[in-house]
Amino acid sequence: MADAGRKLSLAAWAWVLFAGLATFELVAHPVILEAIPDDASWEEASAFVRAQFEPGDRIVAAPPWIDPIVRKELGDLTPLRIAALADGAGVGRVWELGIRGATTRADIPAQERDFDGIRVRIWPVESPLLVYDFVANIEDARVELETEEGPRTCPWTRGRPAPGGLERGPMRPEERFVCDAKRPWLWVGPTVLADLELQPRRCIWQHPAGPTAVRTIFSDVPLGTRLIVRGGVDYQVARQRAHAPVTLRVWIDDAIAAEWDHHDGDGWSGFEIDTSARDGSLATVRFETTAPDPFARLFCFAASSQRELRGD
Repeated sequence: MADAGRKLSLAAWAWVLFAGLATFELVAHPVILEAIPDDASWEEASAFVRAQFEPGDRIVAAPPWIDPIVRKELGDLTPLRIAALADGAGVGRVWELGIRGATTRADIPAQERDFDGIRVRIWPVESPLLVYDFVANIEDARVELETEEGPRTCPWTRGRPAPGGLERGPMRPEERFVCDAKRPWLWVGPTVLADLELQPRRCIWQHPAGPTAVRTIFSDVPLGTRLIVRGGVDYQVARQRAHAPVTLRVWIDDAIAAEWDHHDGDGWSGFEIDTSARDGSLATVRFETTAPDPFARLFCFAASSQRELRGD
């Protein structure tokens, strides 16, 4: 009987707690709604941004959880390269739409306006000139898979796309280089990777085949003062920190310019190659990926040729 009474008491307290939470939600709901800007405010703020927006501007949300609202209002102004930023090259200004005092930057903005709870701020930023974007030009590349018989060309083909997602890795595009139809992960092409911080990264999928190289070769690449390379493994396997490293080698013409080992846990990271001695010239740039064990090596990289802006 004591046990029955105790169970009844626990059940009663559970109902009291549930009722209390329900009452709190009823009371707090109007307050919460009042704290969220209405549609008219978003329309006014968006119109203000649109009137001054320029190519190369980036739009961010503060706090991050309002990003879907910002994309709904201004997503057409944000190309994929900016939405899934690999590095900061080519960005001239940053727009921030924020609520409840949230912000992404501590420095003073060049301009600030408030639209009934939505604070719009803008900062000019100094970033390198984007000379060549390898991701944007992936279709013009040549891809090879090293085999026992020598290098084999991977054709650019149209195939069935895959949406990606939880436990599926990044999206597989409809058009891509297919290196082995029997290994559906062995392709090269543009996609968007979720890094360890769950940030989207626009990049080139180049899953290693194993110790033998997969190569992506770009001809007549205009060089600037530096070559920036970033890469990572999809967060779903990177967070396990249990798989073999991926090695990325970069060749410029016939000389190896960099060799980099990426380990699970490194997140979205990379390196820089100084090309200032060849600024203004054209080169063949080759990216090779290998791994001791290709299992779950969901690797993706982004690269760009950049030129540092010099002051007067």
